[in-house]
Amino acid sequence: MYGAFIMGYYLKILLFICAVQQIAGGTLKDTRDAVYNKYLSLRSLPFEDCGSLYQVSYLEIESCTTLPCSMARKATIKVTVRFDDNGNGVSFLKHEVRWVFNYIKTTAAITPDPCDGDHGCIESASDGKAYWANVYVNETLPVMKGSMLWESKDANDQNLICFQVPVVITV
Repeated sequence: MYGAFIMGYYLKILLFICAVQQIAGGTLKDTRDAVYNKYLSLRSLPFEDCGSLYQVSYLEIESCTTLPCSMARKATIKVTVRFDDNGNGVSFLKHEVRWVFNYIKTTAAITPDPCDGDHGCIESASDGKAYWANVYVNETLPVMKGSMLWESKDANDQNLICFQVPVVITV
């Protein structure tokens, strides 16, 4: 009887240690994820969110480190976005990108579009999803300051990601 009592006592201690470790492990993971997200946001190019369903944590525009982003005519520029899809498994994005100059909007050419499993442009990341696409800077765009308005929609045309970045078109 005494042996059963001791065994039960040690079993309770072991279960308590496991529970504490599980709770601490979850807390450590949450803290690690929060620190990583903060790090990404500090490295991200600043942007204006214009109604995203999913939170964008990081934006990179090739060769752009300061705003407005300088974009030369006839250039193809890679844009990379990290976002949290809330575990929804986003696997398709249709892009609508427009150049905005003095309230006049001009459609930009994007490749690949749509971004789906056939192109390898959507990737799972530790903090959600990431996608990349190339935007072409048309040679007929005016040489002036404006902005790039980027919207990514799902197969049902629901706007998932929307951001705007100041740009200046150069020759």
